[in-house]
Amino acid sequence: MNNPLDIITIFRVSALLFLLLSAMTWMMLGRPRRGATLLWCLGGALVGVSVWLISLRNQISDFWSYSVAQTLFLGSFLVLSQSLRMDMHRVWRWPWPVAAVLTYGATIVLGFDDKGAQDLAVLVRLVNCAGLTILTVSAWQLAHQERSRNAWFMTLGYGLMTASMGIAALATMQGLANLETLQSSMVSHILGGTSLLTLLLSYMGYLGLALERSLRQNMALRQSQWQSQQWHERSHALALRDRQHTLGVLANSLGHAILQPLTATSLQLQIVRRMLQTATPDAQKVQTSLVQVVQGLRRSADMVEHIRSFLRPAPTAVTAATQPLQSVVQDAHDLLRQALIYQGVTLHICLPPNPLYVRAERLPLTQALVQVLRNAMQAVQGRVHRTIGVSMAASATEVWIEVTDSGPGFVHHWLTSNPAHAHPSTDPMAGMGLTMTRGILAQFQGRLSLENLDGAGARVRMTLPLQAGQGTD
Repeated sequence: MNNPLDIITIFRVSALLFLLLSAMTWMMLGRPRRGATLLWCLGGALVGVSVWLISLRNQISDFWSYSVAQTLFLGSFLVLSQSLRMDMHRVWRWPWPVAAVLTYGATIVLGFDDKGAQDLAVLVRLVNCAGLTILTVSAWQLAHQERSRNAWFMTLGYGLMTASMGIAALATMQGLANLETLQSSMVSHILGGTSLLTLLLSYMGYLGLALERSLRQNMALRQSQWQSQQWHERSHALALRDRQHTLGVLANSLGHAILQPLTATSLQLQIVRRMLQTATPDAQKVQTSLVQVVQGLRRSADMVEHIRSFLRPAPTAVTAATQPLQSVVQDAHDLLRQALIYQGVTLHICLPPNPLYVRAERLPLTQALVQVLRNAMQAVQGRVHRTIGVSMAASATEVWIEVTDSGPGFVHHWLTSNPAHAHPSTDPMAGMGLTMTRGILAQFQGRLSLENLDGAGARVRMTLPLQAGQGTD
């Protein structure tokens, strides 16, 4: 035992290192309770237990030092191989390796009364060589798939152990070695030294592979965050561009929308002036007329502010509040009223008498509905009957706005491939508008659905969660 190359000491040191490094690896990698990492650490622990039992040969019962030790040794190789195959998504069905291990163990227990028999030694060495070959091939496949230098270190370590076990099998078949002569056999010294080298290469390689995967995941996460930031920036730019485009389309109607209340206000002021010029002005009528003047000015101011808000970029943080969905329809109608008249489009609006509330931001929802209506207006151009319908309904948990038109409908390919980019018109802004509409609805847990009507026409449904307690049957 004082010899530093004492084979029993080498076996026990290897066993303790396998047990210690398996536990340390398990803790360093986050103490997983399932998955490939836990299985790999369990396989390493099984190697340690089996090697320790082998080192106690002639000191404990042959059942433990031969039957149990060799069965665990083969089982550890198969468990390690299964762990590597789990990383490659090529998992064996568990009954097969379990059946192989149990059959091997039963063969040693029942087939050989003399545990020192040369036939048993040949069988053990050949089976161990086969198990190590399977493990080496699994490591090679993983290294090829991962393209990892650390995985190749693992393959090298297992390959050296396989080669040394192959040499031991040849020596055993020639009668130069057996399972009894641990201390005097050169083959045992080769196996003991190779096991230490395999231990070093395999654990260093596995920890390095785990580090590589972690770095790749971090890089992928940073790339995803950067792409998400770029998408949000482009989405905001697109939203602003679409609002400006919409404002350009509505420019012809803005003058009339603002001029009409101002003209009515001017007439009311003239009436008030004439009342005051009479000998006995009626104070009640004057007050009523002044109230109408104030209302007209407020309508004009509200229209100007509404257009400015529509053009202004949306804030980064969306502040949701309870909104009556009917007001969103009314705002969209006010913005498009004159454009509908100029294009000769008839808009039919059917809304429920009771308010239906959603928790959302009013301006983005208005923008989304305006985009849908603009697409419908473009779709009905060139049709004999240019009609668009807007209706609203609700269930116990959801409320939706449906926009139908008498246009040609959506192209079937667009509906089946990517509904978010489908649009019935030839305007390239339309498809992007529907994509933006879907994004706006998604901010408030809503969704956008498209379909064609029987015969002709299209239907677009904007669905949102109904505020609690506001559902209808």
